[in-house]
Amino acid sequence: MTEQLQDVQESEETIVMRVFDIAHKTFLAGIGVASMAQDGLRKGYEGGNEFASMLIERGETISNERREQVTAEAEKRQGQAKDLSQNLTSSAGDTYNQYSAAALNRMNVPSSNDIQALSKQIDALNRKVDKVRKEQREQVAA
Repeated sequence: MTEQLQDVQESEETIVMRVFDIAHKTFLAGIGVASMAQDGLRKGYEGGNEFASMLIERGETISNERREQVTAEAEKRQGQAKDLSQNLTSSAGDTYNQYSAAALNRMNVPSSNDIQALSKQIDALNRKVDKVRKEQREQVAA
């Protein structure tokens, strides 16, 4: 039991040391950044317009790059939204058609396919009746 406790304590100490080390390195990096910024400002002050021009040029470049990235991402998202909208609309239409057809079927209301099939059968019967009448007229005339 004491060995497990020692292992846990050693593990905790290792984690604490790692966190402290990372925090210390982060602190040192911050000091380095501040020092570099200070040097850059000093050089900029000494160089005057050159430094300001360099900053403006860099700002314009970054601004244009970010604008292009944002535009591309917006176009991509618009395309995705359009596709999703079309899929949802199609899916909703299909679902509506299925439920309405099922409801009409339960009420014994014929579908358009049923009516078309019946119309074809009626046309076929009319042709047969016309053929039989024509045959009867020919027999009476003969």
